[in-house]
Amino acid sequence: MAGVKAFREAYVTAGPEAADDFCDFDARRLRYQILWAFYENTAYRNVHSWAVSYRKQHGLYKFVRNVYNPAYRLGEFWKTHLWGGLLDLAAGDGKAVPSALPICVAEENAAMADALRAAIGALWRSSNWQVKKDQVALFGAVFGDVGIRVVDDRERQKVYLDVVQPSTLRSVERDPFGNVKGYEIQELRPHPSRSGQSVTYLETAERDGDDVVYRTCLNGRPYAWYGERAEWREPYGFIPMVVLQHNDVGLEWGWSELHPARSKIHEADDLASALSDRIRQAVNAPWFFAGLDKPKSAPSTKGADASTDRPEPGREEIPALYAKDPGARAVPLVADMDIAGVLEAVRAILGEMERDYPELQMDIWSVEAPSGRALRIARQRAEAKVQSRRATYDDVLVRAQMMAVAIAGEFGYPAFEGFDLDSYAAGRLAHSIDKRPVFATDPADDLELDTSFWQAAVAATKAGCPLPVYLKRQGWADEDIALLEQSPQWQSRLAQMSLGLELIGGGNG
Repeated sequence: MAGVKAFREAYVTAGPEAADDFCDFDARRLRYQILWAFYENTAYRNVHSWAVSYRKQHGLYKFVRNVYNPAYRLGEFWKTHLWGGLLDLAAGDGKAVPSALPICVAEENAAMADALRAAIGALWRSSNWQVKKDQVALFGAVFGDVGIRVVDDRERQKVYLDVVQPSTLRSVERDPFGNVKGYEIQELRPHPSRSGQSVTYLETAERDGDDVVYRTCLNGRPYAWYGERAEWREPYGFIPMVVLQHNDVGLEWGWSELHPARSKIHEADDLASALSDRIRQAVNAPWFFAGLDKPKSAPSTKGADASTDRPEPGREEIPALYAKDPGARAVPLVADMDIAGVLEAVRAILGEMERDYPELQMDIWSVEAPSGRALRIARQRAEAKVQSRRATYDDVLVRAQMMAVAIAGEFGYPAFEGFDLDSYAAGRLAHSIDKRPVFATDPADDLELDTSFWQAAVAATKAGCPLPVYLKRQGWADEDIALLEQSPQWQSRLAQMSLGLELIGGGNG
């Protein structure tokens, strides 16, 4: 990455006094590198140009490693729980066929519901969205930002959703509602005609009335990467891209899920790495030789590198002392350490991280195999957090899908008939992503919930509350209550109740 090689704390500090550094393009790219290195467990390795200054500025142990780093687990949790699961490629509502993204078409567009579902399903297939949707969630959670661009492929007569890695977003201009009004994408690419060379690709998009003006450059000069022109216009009426912040804290760019955990990760890794090396030193304790002179020469550790048998000799080195007096007394060279105490300190830090991140507690609960009710209670904080994040992700995806369907319909692509750019402006593409469970449901757990529900219903009717009233209060739809009232079982129950009332009335007479 050109421009920035050394780490600065301001690059990962999101306070108002450091907002410019936090949002700067080069600083963001370095921050994204650091966050991804935590996800892949290489954050402290010198393979990264910024690693030495990163360890130094945080006062970390020289040989610190990612020992108790939860970044991978966090990334995988959000990857599998935000939009995780199988898609219904017919873009159904999730009732007849379960779907990771159940589509709910707005009532005013009911007449076009089937066509809209077919168009969204075609878009998912052309985008390989079954795979790409999880990539969006992973990038968003780890980096804090991610984009989705609608690509209009005229040659193949397709539109598809392309995941935009945030480190390529040089700048993004948004309106007060979060709609993209312009962007710059910059990345290294192979030279289009010279093998083995890399060049800087730049793509810009901006509005000019209803037109979108695109420009592409190679090393800062106009270059026609697509077709014959380096500049062209499209009559979309909107910039076909959405950019989301995983955790919006009021800045131009978002917080990674890892952002507030880094200091605790450092502390746990620092202690655990030092403890592990201390144990290694004790296991490989040196010999004390009484009555012998110190060797005149010893194997040098200077300049040791990965090509030697000991690439990090400092982790194993313990100074040795020699005595010529045969009666000299050996003194232990490895000081005692309260290993249990250090481990308890590490566990305390991990416990704090789990209190900060309820999603990290799920592994504990799954091992202990609690009752269904206990598991539901344990998951409540994690479920609430996922639902909060989903609101942003779902809204952004819906906007991208509406743009894609409008563009494909405007140019007459197969499976998008009946839609055009006016459909987008008029709201005829309005839809949403319906509620769905965060965690997979267990049939036994469902049975437990149903049993509890009907036990409560029996108690309510015995207390004098008619069953239809109880069901209405529990959120049942009127049509479902009507079906119950029309069922033979319910009619039989009403007949029995009527007969009982008649007998009572006759006895009083």
